[in-house]
Amino acid sequence: MSAAPTLDLARLVESGIEEARKALSAGRFQLKVYALPRPRIRIRTPSKKILEIDEGKLARLEYALFRSVLAAKSRGTKPSFREFADLVGDYKASAAYLAALWHSGLLEFEDPPKAVEIYIAASSLSQKGYERRIARALDAKFTLKVEELAKLPSDQIECIERDGRIYCRYILTNTARSQAKAQVRALSDVLSS
Repeated sequence: MSAAPTLDLARLVESGIEEARKALSAGRFQLKVYALPRPRIRIRTPSKKILEIDEGKLARLEYALFRSVLAAKSRGTKPSFREFADLVGDYKASAAYLAALWHSGLLEFEDPPKAVEIYIAASSLSQKGYERRIARALDAKFTLKVEELAKLPSDQIECIERDGRIYCRYILTNTARSQAKAQVRALSDVLSS
């Protein structure tokens, strides 16, 4: 029996999903998933309450990040803030998450002034100021830094493909289970679309 091919999400972000399609044809493969930093994100609601983003919303943000980056790569473009935020469904949480990743050095914006607009919008106290700054930065294009992503702690999980879906054994030591599931689901959704 031959060894199962190994897919690295960082390489897929850099090179595209054609390599993943080849591995899926093998039926069984290893997938390398990464433990992205999980910043403590607090956002202010329009009613002036402060909400802390929970693990489920963070997993949704990670899913949207990988799905938008992989889908844009398959189209030959870069993802925009609007595409990412539409997948998440919450523009303020999206701005806060991208600002945190940008601040940690994992993300790079094509246009630095728009990155600053997103950063300021994420910490804005007034609803009107937030809306104005987000509107200016909707078309901001970003890239995930592959070299920095590859430096993060990671795990290899065993996966199989059945009927167009990817099923994995989530035996992990470095990555949260919800992170791994979000990354696998993003890959699966991009491959099926």
